[in-house]
Amino acid sequence: MKRAWLLAACLLGCAPTLPKAYLSARDAAELAYAGGHFNDAGQRWLEAASRAASARDRTEARYRAATSYERAGDVERARALYTLLASGKSDRAARATFALADLRLKGGDAAAGNAELEAALRRYPSSGVANLGLRRYFAYLSEQGGDQAVLDYIDRVTPELGATELGEQLAYERARRLDAQGKTAEARDAYVNLADHFPYPHGAYWDDALFRGAECEARLGRPERAIELLSRMLAAREVSHLSGSYERPRFAEAAFRLAVLYRDARADPERARAAFRRVFLDYPTSILRDDALWQEALLAGNTDAACAPLELLVAQLSDSRYAACAHELCPKLPAQKSRECPLYIERQLNRANPEPGN
Repeated sequence: MKRAWLLAACLLGCAPTLPKAYLSARDAAELAYAGGHFNDAGQRWLEAASRAASARDRTEARYRAATSYERAGDVERARALYTLLASGKSDRAARATFALADLRLKGGDAAAGNAELEAALRRYPSSGVANLGLRRYFAYLSEQGGDQAVLDYIDRVTPELGATELGEQLAYERARRLDAQGKTAEARDAYVNLADHFPYPHGAYWDDALFRGAECEARLGRPERAIELLSRMLAAREVSHLSGSYERPRFAEAAFRLAVLYRDARADPERARAAFRRVFLDYPTSILRDDALWQEALLAGNTDAACAPLELLVAQLSDSRYAACAHELCPKLPAQKSRECPLYIERQLNRANPEPGN
């Protein structure tokens, strides 16, 4: 305990002491900014910069001054400060470079602004704002020349940027644009390659790539391959011992789609019913839970087996659109007096279970 106290005291004693004048100006700047007095905040930040003892604090104060002047509408002062920062090698050089492109775009000069944005992407692909900048640049290219313009750009810059932090986004956008063009086989290959090169758990687009790849396989008439890709995704799902699981956005949708493929492509109703039930059990926050129980009940038809999923539906998901229709498939469940089965669902039931002789 004594040794830990001595270490803490030493660390505190060795910590740098910021100049009082700098602290006073910094606090005044933050107070002015919080109060919406952005021009005053900019002036206070410049005062703090002049009183800073370190280059890092001085750079940060100038950057905060630039953002304050930008909020105040003083674009020229903001531009001058961003330009100063962008010409240096500080931690704020990248943000300042992107900010200059943004100022140009806000000023209405789309061509010059996007040219500056693209140059910033090449210079600072590791910046925290580079991914957002790349999405904006893709949108600009798409407006100018559609999906092909985006694909042509990706082909040009991938040799340079493919190994950077932007590589995954470039690969995903390539697959997505090929898909949009109807080049299904090429898109499938691009999605699967993306999932292979940027796997779970670090790949940001991993689950979406496998899901979209499976959809491509289904459209190509290869449902078994679609099932393999969806199963690969769901096999990686991890359960947390603290609460829930490490969910990816596509997990529940993939589980539901897998059940549909068992039903339609494999014509295996029993396995499909079990798969629909897993959606309800494994994904407690999914909006697909009531759909899954309803589909399970439909597969059972007018038999007692339809009642089990419908009992769960009525008991746990009573607000579902299907709850008022549960009595139609399971007569032992009471009909709801407060609302009727929606007409479009009633028609679906009539088509699925026509009256004898019709």
